[in-house]
Amino acid sequence: MSYLSLQHRVSEAAAIDPGILAWLYSMIARAPLVRTAYRHFLNGVLSQGVTEGWGLDLGTGPGFVAMDVARRRPGLHMIGLDLAAHMVKRATAEGGREVRRNQASRAGIDRRGSWLQADGHRLPFADHSFQLVISSFALHHWGDPLRILDEIARVLAPGGRYYVADVCRELNPIQRMLAYASIPAISLPFGSYRGYGGYYESVRAGYTREEARALLKQCALPSGEVGFDSTWFVPILTIASKGTRP
Repeated sequence: MSYLSLQHRVSEAAAIDPGILAWLYSMIARAPLVRTAYRHFLNGVLSQGVTEGWGLDLGTGPGFVAMDVARRRPGLHMIGLDLAAHMVKRATAEGGREVRRNQASRAGIDRRGSWLQADGHRLPFADHSFQLVISSFALHHWGDPLRILDEIARVLAPGGRYYVADVCRELNPIQRMLAYASIPAISLPFGSYRGYGGYYESVRAGYTREEARALLKQCALPSGEVGFDSTWFVPILTIASKGTRP
């Protein structure tokens, strides 16, 4: 199979653990194109209508999404979980800076955000612990997605909501050109570094809508639906509680 072919999924299951890559990922997450995709994700999360209780962000990375949700939903206590130790350290640092920036404001997330290193395949929480479980652009890293989706179902409280989004392997011509253009800029310099690739490798590891529907059908999650919330440059696949697509 050709390296440039997107017909079949190619797994990218390595965690982003080296410290330098955690820093790089944090910087990339602030880039305008990436922030646009994250805003789409945040709107989808807020559309779930969960305003209080406990929320879990799987694959939290530098923690930006969990912080944004906590800031916009004062009644929610968010836990950000990531397998990579350096990502959790980065999220903890970013969270501390966010609290200091908002010390005089009720919009701060002090005491409503915490960070944990753990494996999503074995969530360290009791059954029915969360009113909201979310995950942004981590699905393509999961070695056993069905097991993690079943874990989400286990820790989700009755009536709880879930919202999972990731890059989709169905690209329009502009998105395909961007993915190919990222190869010399990111994939070649970092592609051999402890299994981490770049944006193109993430696209290759993404799921199509048909593949995502198969996952949803096989897992234990409550009734949900697969959606497509594409930006100009990033094709976004969503797996969410039924009836709440943005």
